[in-house]
Amino acid sequence: MDWIMIFRYLGVAIALANVSIIVILLSIYWKNYRKWKSEYTIGLLIFGFFLLIQNLLSMGFLAPPPPPGPSGGVGDGYSLMLINICQLISLSALLKISWK
Repeated sequence: MDWIMIFRYLGVAIALANVSIIVILLSIYWKNYRKWKSEYTIGLLIFGFFLLIQNLLSMGFLAPPPPPGPSGGVGDGYSLMLINICQLISLSALLKISWK
């Protein structure tokens, strides 16, 4: 297995973890919205929804094998994996704060 595929599989796994955290956050925000009817919570729901879409699209770009030729280099999977790692750290902190 080459590095390109390793980065792609790691990126998909991290994106899946991001999707899981976002779904948990959305459920927390939905519960809070039903309780308080706050416009701020609506904003969090909208933001979370689009972040969920972005992560699902990210998984779609990482999951298929790279195209043959020079355009399917290591940088594609590596860049998306690093973005997903940053999001995972940020979402984990947000989940810790929101869970309380």
